[in-house]
Amino acid sequence: MGWMASWIAVKGVPKAALFEALGVRETDEEVYPGTRGEGLGYAQSPDGWIILFSEEFDWADRERVLELSRLGPTVGLQFEDKIEMTSVATGARDGVELWRVYHDNAGRELEVSGEPPPEFAAIRDRLFKEQADAAGETLRTDYLHDIPLEVAKAACGYRADDWEEPFIGLEDPLAAARAAELAAERAARPGFFSRLFGRRG
Repeated sequence: MGWMASWIAVKGVPKAALFEALGVRETDEEVYPGTRGEGLGYAQSPDGWIILFSEEFDWADRERVLELSRLGPTVGLQFEDKIEMTSVATGARDGVELWRVYHDNAGRELEVSGEPPPEFAAIRDRLFKEQADAAGETLRTDYLHDIPLEVAKAACGYRADDWEEPFIGLEDPLAAARAAELAAERAARPGFFSRLFGRRG
């Protein structure tokens, strides 16, 4: 995939309640995860999950996953395949972490806590075998990076590189207002050369 991003899926919560908890509102913009754009988007799966996707790795951190899990069953995933091949999948409910699967290729091959979805063992064994089979390849692929991605998909049915439908954009009205104020302040402020050569009273 070649990107750094994250997402959170929440099940069984009204869209309005979820957006209120996040302090965001829907826009008319279509968002395609993986285009390396900015901002946040959402999609709804046929089986009742609302998926929130951000092009920022840190957006779906543990704190936000636990917070949103107070609204309903929640799955979060952070992934990057540029540097350390880090991927972290987390499942939570009622503000409590139920399971976590973590991988990076910088010394923490696979860490598991709690009770992941029942598909976990088969996913782990398959990808460890693929990694072992690829041991002699010149360009090594980190198959273990996919374990958290596949576990998260098993939990809620979503994987970013399997989804082709557009997401709908979300915006934070307060953040947008602050950005507009800063832009207006910058525009009103005289530049360096204006101050240097401007007339003095």
